[in-house]
Amino acid sequence: MEAFARTGVLRLFSVYRFLARRQTWACASIFLLTLVLRLALLPWLPIPKPTVHDEFSYLLAGDTYAHGRLANPPHPFWQHFETFQELQQPTYSSKYQPLQGLTLAFGEKFFNQPWVGVLLTTALACAAVCWMLQSWIAPEWALLGAFLFALRIGVLSYWMNSYEGGSVPAIGGALALGAIGRIWRTREFGHAVTWAFGISVVLLSRPYDAAVLAISSAAILWWLCRKSIKPRLRAFAPALLVLVISFTAIAYNDYRVTGDALTLPYQAHDRQYAMASMFLLLPLRREPVYRHAIMRDFWAGWNVDTWKDAHTQPVTQLLAKAYIQSDFFFGFWPIAVPLLLSPFVLKTTEERVCAVMCVVGLASLAPLISVLPHYAAAFSGVFYLRFLQSLKALSAWRKPLGPAFAAAISTLFVLAFFITGRDSFSATLAHRGATFGAARDAMDRDLANLPGGQLVLVRYQSGHNPQEEWVYNHADIDRQRVVWAREMSPADDAPFLDYFRDRHVCLAEPDANPPRLTPYSAKESTLAMKDHR
Repeated sequence: MEAFARTGVLRLFSVYRFLARRQTWACASIFLLTLVLRLALLPWLPIPKPTVHDEFSYLLAGDTYAHGRLANPPHPFWQHFETFQELQQPTYSSKYQPLQGLTLAFGEKFFNQPWVGVLLTTALACAAVCWMLQSWIAPEWALLGAFLFALRIGVLSYWMNSYEGGSVPAIGGALALGAIGRIWRTREFGHAVTWAFGISVVLLSRPYDAAVLAISSAAILWWLCRKSIKPRLRAFAPALLVLVISFTAIAYNDYRVTGDALTLPYQAHDRQYAMASMFLLLPLRREPVYRHAIMRDFWAGWNVDTWKDAHTQPVTQLLAKAYIQSDFFFGFWPIAVPLLLSPFVLKTTEERVCAVMCVVGLASLAPLISVLPHYAAAFSGVFYLRFLQSLKALSAWRKPLGPAFAAAISTLFVLAFFITGRDSFSATLAHRGATFGAARDAMDRDLANLPGGQLVLVRYQSGHNPQEEWVYNHADIDRQRVVWAREMSPADDAPFLDYFRDRHVCLAEPDANPPRLTPYSAKESTLAMKDHR
């Protein structure tokens, strides 16, 4: 029996090596594994509903692109539709770079479901990380790393189960860093185009991250190949062309959204609403005019408090940023952090390059007032490379103790997948219909099933949590079945209600328990009309 089991393990490992050494097959298997695992969980973990400001903004972008536009004209009553992370002037648009929105548009256009874009890009991110790892470490380790990445990030993390992004810049970062490895190790200078394409992907999703990645990776490539690059500078002309096309596309998108080719949408948005920049060194701006109390609570309250905390507690904030990344990408921080930081294995060029890129990726977060894991998405592949390098060194240390530790750590990832899956399933059951996102979605669906068009005026009580926003709409507001708007003063509401006079008007009160939806009373409508006159 023991011999039979040993033979089975050897055969399994032989198949694993066969697959790992066929790099295209290995990447394809990771892509398919991620897809199959997530689709298999749909009965228990259904397609996610948006709840975060950014998600609604990205969905607006996706719907805009699906309609064949880069931006929407501002609504005549745009003040009633002001909401977070979106522009109302000079166009009605998302404030974010276009690539994440384009992936959602693909899902909406061809599958009638924006989340399909998230599903495919996250699976592609796992495959791209596999491709990147193959250029820096032995294929058996690369496949293991991609498998662990798929379990930890690809199936159950918010990169797959929300619309916030993360997978798109991860794809770009993996392509750029994988290209660097191939140019250096095999002198495949044609991969300069791959590097430029990867940088462009990040540029079209997260410009700051793209700048950090481009400068650091180009400097490392020059250091690695400085003697062989000079005679081959012409080989980088196609790469330069790719970057020029990307910058031209960004300038055109800026022009269509903001009216200025050199003003990014998020810059135009922040000038209108934000007091605090995302960057620590920039001072607070003068408070703009807010037409809605909830907008002021967020931008002049929560956002400014975050900026102040980052200035008054810089060390604590820096440690918190590092912990957020470690916990998201690996978990088990008492084990993962020593492996990531272990200096005794920096003997090869690959290890030194990887350590430098890890430091660059983490250091790029230091100037920001707050971070989320996808802020470092472009460097996610290199984090796993460093982890694998340390795991490889551990497996060669004091046999059989070292290999046992390495195997145990890898097993933890598999166990964590099932634990996280169980927790996600329990959380879905516990919060289905209980969170504000589920409540808003249920109300929206119920209203959409009623005959005729519906207009919902949202009224918050004082102290409403600005993170729980109900006023979001699609790209073509006037054509959607249910329109969500802010209640304003009677003088402002009267012409607005007249504009939508063919719709049934309801009042939503999210702060009631449970959230309440009632017909907009005749008394309030009459009062609004009298005040308008």
